[in-house]
Amino acid sequence: MAISLSRPTITRATRWTPQQWAALACVLAGYLVGTLTGSGTAIALPAIAAELGASAAGMQWFITGYMLATTCLVLVAGALGDRYGRRLVLRISASVYTLGILGAGLASTVVVLNSSRILAGVGSAGLMACGAAVLSSTFAGADRIRAFALCGTAGGLGMAFGPSAAGWIVSGVGWRGLFGVLAGVSVVMVATTFVIPESRSDRPRRIDAAGAGLLVVGLSMLLLGISTTTAAGLGFAGAGELVGACLVLAAFVVRSLRVPDPLLDLRLLRDRATTAWLLAGVVATAGLVGVTVYLPTYLLVVHGVGAGPAGTWLLAFTVPVFLTPMLVSRWVTRGGSAARTVAVALALQVLGLVALAVLARRPEAWAVMVPTAMLGIGVGSMSGLCDAQLMSRAGNEHVGMMAGLLNTVRSGTSSILLALFGAGLVVAIGHVAGPVAAERLATGDTTGLGAGAAADAFGSGWSAVATGNAVVIAAVGLAFVLLLRVRRGAG
Repeated sequence: MAISLSRPTITRATRWTPQQWAALACVLAGYLVGTLTGSGTAIALPAIAAELGASAAGMQWFITGYMLATTCLVLVAGALGDRYGRRLVLRISASVYTLGILGAGLASTVVVLNSSRILAGVGSAGLMACGAAVLSSTFAGADRIRAFALCGTAGGLGMAFGPSAAGWIVSGVGWRGLFGVLAGVSVVMVATTFVIPESRSDRPRRIDAAGAGLLVVGLSMLLLGISTTTAAGLGFAGAGELVGACLVLAAFVVRSLRVPDPLLDLRLLRDRATTAWLLAGVVATAGLVGVTVYLPTYLLVVHGVGAGPAGTWLLAFTVPVFLTPMLVSRWVTRGGSAARTVAVALALQVLGLVALAVLARRPEAWAVMVPTAMLGIGVGSMSGLCDAQLMSRAGNEHVGMMAGLLNTVRSGTSSILLALFGAGLVVAIGHVAGPVAAERLATGDTTGLGAGAAADAFGSGWSAVATGNAVVIAAVGLAFVLLLRVRRGAG
């Protein structure tokens, strides 16, 4: 079975102009901000809750509100960039993000804090959509692959050292100081937009306001349904939100197929290669979200590795994620097959997950290092590469729309897979330890259980969800190969 990649001709790398360096600096700053906004604010949650007297529900909205605003508006931001200018929308988005982060850092009440976070999420949507669009329109050929690989490296650097850096900032200058650092980095993004060249679609399209409304309502109901179901189980409220989301999103699809200028032109997905790279781009970031979130808890419960040492153990995953993007970009720009690279990376992730499942109850912590490193190499090999290949197929007319589509699907899929992973872990642990103990054990609370019993129960659950995750990624890998498969000898 041959894999064919119908990709644009990769021209040789050239000396980058100041405008290109400015575009890269802006997007890299966005990656840094994104990493610290996620990992840093999670670390700061206890301090924020203590100072502002926030309830658990208030802190939940601190996370959910930001995620909702970002996921629901990223496709809209991409469409606005295509029509009115990607640099313009990027500048406005960076400014809105800065105001939101400053407001959060100065907040004296939970209401102000969460409102500011939602405002920052609105800005983040534009950063995600128009950042990739600006990068794609500013670079071409081998330069584009190198630029996106640097973004992948920045993402790996953030994963490796972001949590530690955020912890140092919070412990040194407090959680408000962390927001100050984020605001300072976002000011750099605003400044660089004055150097970046403007770009927009060759044939500007009208903004589909009704389609945007359906998308925002549908995605909001979907994410709220996932949040409700994760917190309280599949009850009437959660089921109603999920069913309503499906109906509204179906109406959005129908509208997109019928109106002349839809918010999302579904004809983009008629190309099999585009669909294949979209799948790979989503899985590159979202495929292992459950493993990365729950791996420290697994190390704590099963192997007795504390929070500090767990960060060191996790370097087996994060260091490959940091190193491999640039190595892979050099391989591809010198004639290597991007499609085969991603197929191998997906296979490596499947093997790593199966190994984690098999070794789940081994008493030696070092036994998980090799499969964890395999996962890191797999993710790092795809990081940036899939985005570059997908954006290369969009063309100048739809580059903002494609970036919005990628990040919308990526964010939504991350939320769904994380919820499924967590719920599956609780159910699988419950088969061994009982449902009451499973809820606590999934968070690392071993109260009422001996160390051996807790390790056995969590290890059993971990094995089950790791196997399920492997099945999901294997299915995506098979779909990726089939979508790019052509007959031998075909051009």
